[in-house]
Amino acid sequence: MNCLHRFPSDLYVEFGDSFNDPFRYRPHPLIKAAAEEVLKMVPESDFRQGKMLGVLAVEAPDGTKGYLAGFSGSVCDKNLIEGFVPPIYDLLDPEGGFKKGEAELNQLNSQIRQLEDSQEFKNIKTALQAAQADAESEIAEMRAKMAIAKMEREAARAAGVDQEQHQALIRQSQFEKAELRRLKLSWEERICRIKEDISSIEKEIKALRSARAEKSEKLQKWIFDRFVVTNALGEQSSLTDIFSSCGLTPPGGTGECAAPKLLQYAYANGLRPLAMGEFWYGQSPDGPVRTHGHFYPSCTSKCGPLLKYMLKGLKTEAASTLCGKPSVIHLDDEIIIASKPSGMPSVPGLDGSESLLEWLQGRYGTSVESVHRLDMDTSGIMIYARNETAAADLRRQFEEHTVRKTYLARLSSPDNHIESSSELADGAKGSIRLPLSADYDERPRQKADMSQGKESLTEYEVIRTYEDGRTDILFHPITGRTHQLRVHSAHIHGLARPIVGDLLYGGEPHKRLCLHAMEITFRHPGSGEEMTFSEHISF
Repeated sequence: MNCLHRFPSDLYVEFGDSFNDPFRYRPHPLIKAAAEEVLKMVPESDFRQGKMLGVLAVEAPDGTKGYLAGFSGSVCDKNLIEGFVPPIYDLLDPEGGFKKGEAELNQLNSQIRQLEDSQEFKNIKTALQAAQADAESEIAEMRAKMAIAKMEREAARAAGVDQEQHQALIRQSQFEKAELRRLKLSWEERICRIKEDISSIEKEIKALRSARAEKSEKLQKWIFDRFVVTNALGEQSSLTDIFSSCGLTPPGGTGECAAPKLLQYAYANGLRPLAMGEFWYGQSPDGPVRTHGHFYPSCTSKCGPLLKYMLKGLKTEAASTLCGKPSVIHLDDEIIIASKPSGMPSVPGLDGSESLLEWLQGRYGTSVESVHRLDMDTSGIMIYARNETAAADLRRQFEEHTVRKTYLARLSSPDNHIESSSELADGAKGSIRLPLSADYDERPRQKADMSQGKESLTEYEVIRTYEDGRTDILFHPITGRTHQLRVHSAHIHGLARPIVGDLLYGGEPHKRLCLHAMEITFRHPGSGEEMTFSEHISF
C-alpha cells in the first residue's frame, strides 16, 4: 500500500535542517497544508467519534518530497484504511497472537459475568439478607419478651416471695438467657452456611479474576515485545526494552499513536523524516481539550521514551522558548516583586534551565523563597519572600484566596466548527466554572472532570476584539488550579477559544504564550499594608 502523498502543487516552503520537536512545536506551513488535505480524505463515518491524526513530511531517496498520514489506535475495528500508514504491529489480525489472547480473556470475562449474574448467586445473597433480617427480628422479639418477664419478676420480688418462689424466678431468668443463646447460635449456624455458599462462588470468581490478570499481564508484555520500532540510525528495539531502560513499563496503547506509526513507516520505506504534526479530527470530547483541526503535541506517557528513541539519529531542533529577561520591580527587607519572562520556569524544574527563583537567589541570597508559581510559558508579576516569616504570611494569603490577581490574555479567533464558540463583544463580562483534574496519560495537560475534578472558577472581562477575530481579555482567577486559565479558555465548555500561542491546548502558533500576570494585590507581610503592583505588556 503506497501511503506517500504529494503536497499541494501551488504551495511549497523549504524545510529547515532540523526535525521539529514533537512535544513542543509550531506546525510547518506544509504540515498545516497536508493536514487540511488529510481532513478532506478522512472517511467521516469511520471517524465520527473523534480521533487524533498525524502527518509526517518526508523525502524519498530520489529527492521527492511528500507526506504520510496516520491515525491513533484503530477505527471501527480497522487498522488499515486506504491512504493511511499501517500499524507497527497489527493487533487486529484475526490470525495474530493478540486476537487469540484477547479471545481467552473474553472467555474468562464471560465466565466471571456468568457467575456474578447467575440466578443461584443472586438467590443465595437474597437468602443471606433475609436470614440476617429474620435473625435480627427474632432476637429483638425475644429480648423484648425477656425485658417484660424481668420487670414481672422484679415486681413479684417487691411484693414478697418465699425462698422456693425466689429460686423459681432465678431458674426462669436462666432459662430465658439460655434460650436467647440457643436462638443466636441457631441463626449464626444458618447464616454461616449461607455465607459458605456465597464464599464458594466468590472464591471461584476470585480465581478467575486472578487468572485473567495474570493472562492480561502476559499478553501485554507479549505485545510490547513484538512492537519493535526503528530509529534514524537503523537500530531496532522493542517497547519493553525502550521503557525498561528508563525504569518504566509501557502504558496500555503505547505504539499505537499516530507519530510512532508515521516514523516507523518512513524508516521501513527509506523515507527521511522532515517535519511532523498531530491534530484532532471530529467531535470535541467532554474532558480533554480537543478541537477539530487544531494541532497538539505528542503525549508524554506513551510517546515520551518511544519518540525519543525513534528520533535518535535525526537532528532535532532545540526549542528556544525564553522571551525577554527577568527583572526586579520592587525590593525591600521582606519581599521581592519580580517580572518573569515567558519561557522561564518560576522554580527549578527537570530540564535544568535557570528558574526565576535561582536567578533571584544568585543576586539576593539563598534565603529567597517561592510562595506561588506561574506556568513556564506565562509571563508576569511574581512575589518572592526574603525570609521564613514573610514566606509563611504570603502562603497563608494565597491559601485563603485573599491575593487578587489579574491576567491579560489574547484568545484565538473563534472556530467555526464549534457551535458553543460565541462572540465576545467589547466590555462583555462573565465567569467560567469548570472543575479540573490532571490528564494523567498526557502530562502536563489538565482536563475538565465533572465528577472528580477540583472546583475552578474564573471571572473575565473582554477589553478589545480585533478584525481577525482574536480577543484581548482580562482574567480574574478566583481559584488557582494548574493551567486553569488555559483550559477555561480552550475547553468547549469554557470559552472555546484557546489562548494564542498555547500549543498544548490547540492555540494559534505564536512566538510565545499570550498570557501575562498583569497585576497582583496583597498585604505586605511586614507592615500589613495593602499593595498593588502592575506590569503592562504588548503581545
